[in-house]
Amino acid sequence: MELRMDGYTPNGLLYGGWNRLWNELGREMERSGEGSLSPRAEVVEDGEGYHFSFEMPGLKAGSMDVQIEDGALIVEADRERAEWPKESTTRVSERSYGKLHRAFELPDDARNEDIHASYRDGILSVMVPKRPESKPLKVKVEFAN
Repeated sequence: MELRMDGYTPNGLLYGGWNRLWNELGREMERSGEGSLSPRAEVVEDGEGYHFSFEMPGLKAGSMDVQIEDGALIVEADRERAEWPKESTTRVSERSYGKLHRAFELPDDARNEDIHASYRDGILSVMVPKRPESKPLKVKVEFAN
């Protein structure tokens, strides 16, 4: 097999796919900090508070930690690799394992009390309520007769 510097090999599709996979993994590790993976997140604000959703499939109960520290919501978890018999050979592995970490600085109107977290169908949901004084207040207008 001839190795060419232009990236072409007779099995270029196979090598190209592996290279893209490793490059993406490297970029993900750089974005989230050394040694941890960063789960994808969605943050939605409404009148009641802030709703955080994290894609974290394949986690066991007790492997997640959600905390508020120094004004930030910090989510951590550990996804363990399945144990296979020694005579097994992994042919393809596109899954990620290890420490997951994500942190968001909370706005000033976020309340540290009454935070609710739940995990269902691979999604960790965290609701951080707003302080009562920061919520919109509807004032009823009375009409004089």
